Amino acid sequence: MIKRCDSYSARAIAQQIREDLQKRTPFRRCLKQALTTIKQSNTKGAKIQIAGRLNGSEIARTEWTREGQLPLHTLRAKIDFCYVPAFTAYGVLGIKVWVYTRNEA
Repeated sequence: MIKRCDSYSARAIAQQIREDLQKRTPFRRCLKQALTTIKQSNTKGAKIQIAGRLNGSEIARTEWTREGQLPLHTLRAKIDFCYVPAFTAYGVLGIKVWVYTRNEA
């Protein structure tokens, strides 16, 4: 689990999700744990997306969840983004994380 601090980087969260998925943790549990961790910090919002053969299904799909605000069309918004691939027994899962902390002045 990620240590508690004031703000979390998208890379740290994505890497934690990758480690959990490679240990065969159910993807919905990984998403919920990551969002709970993000909620405890001073971030204003976040979005997490996982794509691929989730839970070993035959057909790949994309699942995502969002918490709080995430103004993707605002240029001055400070949004941290990270993409990390997770190599599992069923194939590669793509993990994308957006974390919104604040607006730049």
